[in-house]
Amino acid sequence: MPQSSKALVPAIIYVCSLIVSVILQETRWSSWRLKLYFSAGAVLWILSGLGIVLLPSRLHNVMYVISIIIGAANALMTVTSISMEGVLVGEDLNGCAFVYGSLSFVDKVSCGIALYILESYQGSTKISPNLGTAFGYTVTRLGLGLVPAACSLLSAIVAYTMDLPDTRRRPLVEPLVA
Repeated sequence: MPQSSKALVPAIIYVCSLIVSVILQETRWSSWRLKLYFSAGAVLWILSGLGIVLLPSRLHNVMYVISIIIGAANALMTVTSISMEGVLVGEDLNGCAFVYGSLSFVDKVSCGIALYILESYQGSTKISPNLGTAFGYTVTRLGLGLVPAACSLLSAIVAYTMDLPDTRRRPLVEPLVA
């Protein structure tokens, strides 16, 4: 792929994430809809991860299509996971700053560790011929394909088994205007 792809692929991912996030903004959330959208994002990430790993080098332009799918999957999983956090925190505001802060901290630390590992193995490649095409199984390719796909599968299983409280609006006990 050309050097410009190092900037273009992430840009496509971010733009697609933004578009899907804006679309999801108008969604009325319920516990089953949160699980459904989260699982849809996980499935898209699993398919994208497999595409990253199995994509032959000569079909590098397909990566642009995969980046669109990754952008949609990122938005689906991020928006719904933050909504699930909100449902789990509920109306008790005493510990919500700790919950959101600690989750953000863990996210930043895990991304930093993953980036460090990927950068430390940059350049180590094992090429294996397969039916006349070369598949490069680099640590970067496996790290950007299999790891997110496996994490998406695990998170979809966890989200599916979660017992989220019903988020439908309850009628008011007392009228607002007396």
